[in-house]
Amino acid sequence: MFCHIESRKSRDDRFNKKSKLILKEVRLQVIYIKKFELLDNEDWSGYPFHVFWQKKFKSIEFEPITIFYGDNGSGKSTLLNIITETINKNKQIISRKNELVKTEYFDSYINKCQYYLENDIPLGSKMISSEDIFQNILLKRKENQEKNKQRENLQEQYRKYKYNPIDYTSLETLGVSVETRKKTQSKFIKSRIEENAREFSNGQTSLEFFDKELKEKGLYLIDEPENSLAPKFQLELVQLILELSRFFNCQFIIATHSPFLLSLPEAKIYDLDAIPVVTKQWYELENMKIYYQFFKQNKDKFIY
Repeated sequence: MFCHIESRKSRDDRFNKKSKLILKEVRLQVIYIKKFELLDNEDWSGYPFHVFWQKKFKSIEFEPITIFYGDNGSGKSTLLNIITETINKNKQIISRKNELVKTEYFDSYINKCQYYLENDIPLGSKMISSEDIFQNILLKRKENQEKNKQRENLQEQYRKYKYNPIDYTSLETLGVSVETRKKTQSKFIKSRIEENAREFSNGQTSLEFFDKELKEKGLYLIDEPENSLAPKFQLELVQLILELSRFFNCQFIIATHSPFLLSLPEAKIYDLDAIPVVTKQWYELENMKIYYQFFKQNKDKFIY
């Protein structure tokens, strides 16, 4: 019997080849902002000086996905704005669609905050507010309404020049008269205006918005992205965030109370309802326990 004994060099070569294949599938998650320090004393009573001092919340340490959880009024959105404006204090690195309306004490507050980077924040990083999402929905509607009005005017123009004698008043009217005799109404209209943006539900429109806004390599601060998203679309957004975080060098800081977003694997969650503010697992949060008890009490009503 012949027995082949694999040499150590052969085993090492085989192991290295296998390791390289595995490494192609796995990428290390990136962190841009590592730590943020809030003001640790109450210099003034003006907003936002008292908000986090009362919660004994002084320091934030970030992971690739960090979440601020809390009820309305807990300071989630304020915290995102403080981080964004502190980073942008000397140079705008994080873009935002709408300028922040600040209280008179806001700049004084951010001047006392500090942050620490692990890697330089890439250009193209963004702060996305809930208002941005709603404005995008309204903009799509307005664009379609304007195109519908243009379409009505072109239909009237087509009928006027198509079914009346050729208009020799000017080269322009002559051209339109000739064109209407060569084209159908639909081709005449399409040559002059673009098609309407596809009619989506608010949730589909919002998901499309995130798909366009979130690009490879960036720091993204997002305020309540669940707004206008039905549960199934929230789950799709969760998948998008996971992929961008794991494989495309993105870091996320999110303010939310959505159970789907809170359950993002490996997310670090700060509970802003707690005093002092602490980190928790998503299933330890008060509202998640309420959801659980509600569905547990009504489980017999669901057909599996």
